[in-house]
Amino acid sequence: MVTGGPRERLADVTAAAVAVAVESAQAGRYSGEVGRTLAAVVGEVGARIADDAEVRGFALGWQEAVAARSVPRAAEPR
Repeated sequence: MVTGGPRERLADVTAAAVAVAVESAQAGRYSGEVGRTLAAVVGEVGARIADDAEVRGFALGWQEAVAARSVPRAAEPR
């Protein structure tokens, strides 16, 4: 099951891909194509996790900037 933070999600997907590779090898069906396909799946999930983290980081940074901007400043001396 894929749960938790980005690292845990990627670890879960990688573990599942390895399990599929092992089962495929045990059944005598493992090939280079299977390996490339599993690597592509893990790579795609990793890219999506990175994109999500980037968007989340941008959104949090934006919210912090807006919050900091909306805090009233002390009266500045003239």
